[in-house]
Parts: sequence; C-alpha cells; structure tokens
Amino acid sequence: MPKLERLEWIAPPGEGRGVTLTDDPAADLFLAENANALLLGVLYDSQYSTRRAFAIPLRLKERLGHFEIERLAAEDNPELVAAFSSKPALHRFPYRYATLTSRLAAVIVEQYGGDAAGIWRDAADVEELGRRLMALPAFGVEKTNWTVGMLGRLDMIDFPGWETYRAPAPRTRKPASQAQA
Repeated sequence: MPKLERLEWIAPPGEGRGVTLTDDPAADLFLAENANALLLGVLYDSQYSTRRAFAIPLRLKERLGHFEIERLAAEDNPELVAAFSSKPALHRFPYRYATLTSRLAAVIVEQYGGDAAGIWRDAADVEELGRRLMALPAFGVEKTNWTVGMLGRLDMIDFPGWETYRAPAPRTRKPASQAQA
C-alpha cells in the first residue's frame, strides 16, 4: 500500500487522463467504469505492486468471463480460487485473496446493493466514509486513509476534509492481567 502522502502519481480525471492506477489503459478504464472493480483493486493492493494490484479486477474478469459481484460473493467458489491460482497467479497470495474477494463482494452485495460506489456516494461526510471503509474485510487504518485520499484525488467524493482525514486507530482491549491491576 503506497503511503498516503504519495498520491501525486494518481492523476485526477480533470487532467484528461482518466483513472491512472495501472500501466494498462484497458484496466484503468475498467476501474473508472466499475466501482466494484476499483474497491477490489484497493483490496489487492497489499504486499503486491500497486499498479499490478489494480489491474487484477480486469484480469479476473477475463479469466472468469464475468465480473458479477453477486457471483463473486459466493462463499465456496472454486471457480474464483482457480482464477486466482492459474499461472500466472493473479496475486502473490492467490487463495487468501480469492477468499477476501468473496468476503468483500458479500459485504458490497448485502450492505450496498451490489454497488461499492454506495460506500462513498451515500456517506454524509469523510468521518462516515472512514467508518464504512474500516468496517470492510481486510481494511485497516492505512488502507482506509489511502482509499479516502485516492477517492478524493479521483474526484469521487466532494465533501471537505478528505485531504487531511486520518482514520482513528482501533481501540484495543487491555489483557486481563492489566485490567485487574
């Protein structure tokens, strides 16, 4: 996951280049047209090259012959595992990311009607957006901060504060031995 302060390589759409998250214009176009693909690209951007991670949604669509979020959300999905695992593997950790794809797709279907754009489009402010992102599978503080910055840089959110937003660290419980002291 690139550092939040290093978002300048993402060109805002207003510069006329569209989404510029990969080295593949077809993958960038797919990300620009499909919010589910964009959010899954963020998911894959972990322990993997950012530009290659954001190209995975298009590669996944090519291997599966579809990019239907409802089908991706299936719990036991050997087709998805095979698509991630086939040589060359789509991600450094193919089984893990096939599983996370299903989990994130299920949240998108169940909570946002199958449209990931609802996560940011329907948020009242940057704080709510941050809470929504933090609640997603495999999204922690760093991924949430970076995603808010990316969405702002891509002009996908229009509320103030995204430039300086930082998700609060999750609360941790003290071990029982310290709580009794």
